[in-house]
Amino acid sequence: MRVWLDVTAGVAGDMLMGALVDAGADLAGIQQAIRAVAGDSIVLRAEPVTRAGLAATKVHVDINAAGGGARTWAQLREQVDAAALAESTRSRALATLDALATAYSRGHDLPPSALELHEVAALDVLADIVGDCEALRLLDVTEVTASPLAIGSGRIRTSHGDLSVPVPSVAELIDGWRLFDVTGEAAAPVNAAAHALSGGTRYLPVGGVEAEQGVLTEGPAQVVGGVGELATPTGTALLRTLATQCLDEPPFAVQRTGVGAGGRDRPDRPNVVRVLLQR
Repeated sequence: MRVWLDVTAGVAGDMLMGALVDAGADLAGIQQAIRAVAGDSIVLRAEPVTRAGLAATKVHVDINAAGGGARTWAQLREQVDAAALAESTRSRALATLDALATAYSRGHDLPPSALELHEVAALDVLADIVGDCEALRLLDVTEVTASPLAIGSGRIRTSHGDLSVPVPSVAELIDGWRLFDVTGEAAAPVNAAAHALSGGTRYLPVGGVEAEQGVLTEGPAQVVGGVGELATPTGTALLRTLATQCLDEPPFAVQRTGVGAGGRDRPDRPNVVRVLLQR
């Protein structure tokens, strides 16, 4: 099956997962793959919602964790490598993890061995990456292309202060990919050097997860100014790893669609990822 991703409203791991579930990927099968990697620490829930009046599926990624400690990228890789996963899911997940680690490393001027993620953020990354890669396998997807990407604008609040959009890791990942601005027009390919981190500040974003214990549910990063972050590091890493080409429209006759919702419901545009499929 061939798939074209419409990411002109942005992309996040849970949004892509919602679109793939909406297109027919079995949520229980995705949960089983995530359980093979992370045990019972992550529970998925699917909910029908609307975004700016458009029907969509929102997949909630609930994380049951104490909220302490950290995971290295090597540990995350080992978890995926040792898990009982289908080989196509494993290879896609490992490639995405590598792309994300490389982007963090370059964006923050840190060697990969020095990169760590808070336990909750690490589980969130594992859920999104393994879950999306398994969803593609369940749909028997063999080829992925995608539209230009909306990354947002302005500033967002992170655990290490307010940062401009795109954050350094996303700027690395979108290098050479065409962008879609919020007015609806495609822009030129991005040059990552234009968004280089200045002043020596280092941070590792932890997404929108905010809590110390109990059940933690992901959420969008807090907007300080502008539109905010529309493309998350994990979502962008999935896009750049899985999609082989940036195309303005699907290169096939569409036979099926799926729509996945983000956490916010914006009145001016649907906050969704769409997948268009052809067998």
